[in-house]
Amino acid sequence: MKKRPYIYADNAATTRLAPEALEAMMSYLTDEYGNPSSLYSFSRSAKKALADARAVIAECIGASPEEIFFTSGGTESDNWAINNFVFAEFHRKRKILISPVEHHAILNSCSKVALVSHYVIGTTPVDKTGKIIIPDYEEHVSECPDGISIMLANNEIGTIEDIEHLTRIAHRYNLPFHTDAVQAMGHIPINVKTLDVDMLSASAHKFHGPKGIGFLYVKSETPMGSFIEGGQQEAGRRAGTENVAAIVGMATALRLCCERMNEVTARLAEMTACFRKIINTNLPEATFNGDPEHRLPGHISLSIPGISGEGLLHVLDLQGIAISTGAACNSKSTEISHVLKAIELPEKLAKGTVRITFGAYNTVDQAQYIADKIVKYYKTAVGVGHARS
Repeated sequence: MKKRPYIYADNAATTRLAPEALEAMMSYLTDEYGNPSSLYSFSRSAKKALADARAVIAECIGASPEEIFFTSGGTESDNWAINNFVFAEFHRKRKILISPVEHHAILNSCSKVALVSHYVIGTTPVDKTGKIIIPDYEEHVSECPDGISIMLANNEIGTIEDIEHLTRIAHRYNLPFHTDAVQAMGHIPINVKTLDVDMLSASAHKFHGPKGIGFLYVKSETPMGSFIEGGQQEAGRRAGTENVAAIVGMATALRLCCERMNEVTARLAEMTACFRKIINTNLPEATFNGDPEHRLPGHISLSIPGISGEGLLHVLDLQGIAISTGAACNSKSTEISHVLKAIELPEKLAKGTVRITFGAYNTVDQAQYIADKIVKYYKTAVGVGHARS
């Protein structure tokens, strides 16, 4: 019997490695394995590959190459940014401002800073779409924290924040601003000069690059402390031999995403429209979460009253479909996510929330197929009295 193809629709969790990225990586996994920090000629290829990759990434986001620092991924980049607020001693007010919908890489890093360094972590609220409430934000900023970290796009509900506006307010008070762009990088246009952020985090596996590699953008005039002590790699700020192959793969993947962004975004819009039409027609009880306009392409957060989101996930998995109930980093928790709590989603809807995120390798037919399966599950489960909250 021919095996049924698996439909992967959880691209917010991770993405398929682009074939072009894998091809670019191969020679640095086999023949060109020199340590880029070594002085002999055999290492020149690796050293040049690092420089070229740094330049490609910088060009993609409107930065300078010397403002790009390689890390092990978005989590490390976020941790480094939060630590930088503390150890670079920006204002020494011992306060950091974040939003309640940040990734756990920010939330938990701030919790540790609060415990170890006795910092106060301020939280500026969001509205029911996940957008920062500007008057409240301005009030918090006027209290002059040491730094601000607000994510560019939310990984659970897809809402895109107006970072340019938020940084403008922050800089009136000369406050440094970091944005977690992990979910947005490679999927929407990003120019660090336009956003005017002081730091920005990104992770390759979210835009068809390899896992275990990412970068932190740091504006050239921003005070910056080291994060890992040891050798002089990454301008002495992040010690450890660079993962050349992964870095090359990341740069290749990001360049391709930027080149193909308009085409992919158009296809994702078509998939999303198809999915929403089927759900709206057959499940008028269901609601879509997040900002209806300012959101990531292909990102759907769907709440269906009367069902278990986790139950739906498992049923679809048995039918060869991968979706999520929320952030993959927190998938083992059965509690309502902090993001859904922050947007004040009613509990009966929160329990029936799933996340479907289409990517460059999905099709409209797959979007239709998934929507049809969700409708069938709802009508079967609720119809026979199962899966009710």
